[in-house]
Amino acid sequence: MEEKDLYEPVKNWLYTKVGCTDVYAEVWDVDVLGIQGVCNVIVELKTSLSFKLMEQALDRVMCGLGHYVYIAVPMSKSACDQRFRGVVSVLSKQCGIGVLLVNTENGSIRVERPARFNRTAVTRRKRGLRSIREGIEAFSKDQIGGSKGGETMTSYRYTVNSIKKCLREESWKYEYKNDGWMTVDQILVSCETHYAKPRQSVMQILRFNDNKTWCESKKVGRTCYFRYKSTLSNMDESHLERGVRQEI
Repeated sequence: MEEKDLYEPVKNWLYTKVGCTDVYAEVWDVDVLGIQGVCNVIVELKTSLSFKLMEQALDRVMCGLGHYVYIAVPMSKSACDQRFRGVVSVLSKQCGIGVLLVNTENGSIRVERPARFNRTAVTRRKRGLRSIREGIEAFSKDQIGGSKGGETMTSYRYTVNSIKKCLREESWKYEYKNDGWMTVDQILVSCETHYAKPRQSVMQILRFNDNKTWCESKKVGRTCYFRYKSTLSNMDESHLERGVRQEI
């Protein structure tokens, strides 16, 4: 079992039982973020109960990231679950950390302990700290909570995939009537980026060696143009298309 196996049941629970209007995954370093009005509901996923998990949840409470903070672990097959006694019980009770038990076989969830409202989250803004909602990206809804680092989308990968898709479509349609060549300004009309200086940053991205396998460039006067490579083999095309579909 992996942490991401817990995500769908938790996501459904947030929508149906908590009343969240939106659920996102992997926002900053939080596994699951549910939006319920002005409240942020945070759930940390783990395949087993540990002090590291409790430490994560405690950090979310102390930093005021979530108005309600939960931990979610698989439901024990034992009739007498001893995991939530002693130190774990004391910590969760004192800090208001909720506990969810996930039945991965049927997707049901049992609330072992409901989370208590975290007043530190109310004062977070007053302390000049950013809201976790500022970390929500365009692709956050499509992420899977609990995924490993290499499996998650990043802002850089999202930007590269968007540009790749844009150039590839232009190589088919020729909307700008320039044999598939596009300027950075034309690319930015179709592609959103996370950069403060998008024009300069996109130009640097397209000149990286890793991106030269699918992107070619030329300079006419003082203007740089970029185009999706038409020299890719059928196998390269297949791999690239599959990669774009997986990453976007």
